[in-house]
Amino acid sequence: MTTHISETCRACGGRVLPVLWGMPDIEGMEAAERGELIIGGCTPEDIACRCECGATAYDYDDRRVRPFNVDDARAYIDEVRWQFAKTMPQWPHEYTVSTWRPELHETFLDFVRLIRTDGVVKPWPADSPTPRYHHTYLEIDGWDYWTMGEPVDETELINRARIDEAQ
Repeated sequence: MTTHISETCRACGGRVLPVLWGMPDIEGMEAAERGELIIGGCTPEDIACRCECGATAYDYDDRRVRPFNVDDARAYIDEVRWQFAKTMPQWPHEYTVSTWRPELHETFLDFVRLIRTDGVVKPWPADSPTPRYHHTYLEIDGWDYWTMGEPVDETELINRARIDEAQ
């Protein structure tokens, strides 16, 4: 567990900290206020340490805890509408907006976290000597998925482009 304490979450930028489960005493509350641990709540889970958003977490056997995975992302991808970005036909891609399916908002945010934690940072345009952007892209089934880099809770859309078309 302690090997991950200095790790930084790519989704929220927070540190991975120990989780204190159950009713905290005064020392636990003060440690949480100092940013030394996270109070996990009254129902203990098999999570030893995690970041604030929960995208990066480890169990007591030092295994990564994955609350949302690529299969979950595939189900979300199939469930939502994807709109062609007609204002940018020179860069063909599609997008989906969180507010189009408000009942799936938490799943949307889970997908954003997955992109940020498991994706790869790439320049765009890829062939440019001075790229305009460096976003985190997650490849799933021949598509690259990315966001524009806002904090997770402020992210409103997810983009996607066919990998063979993305340049």
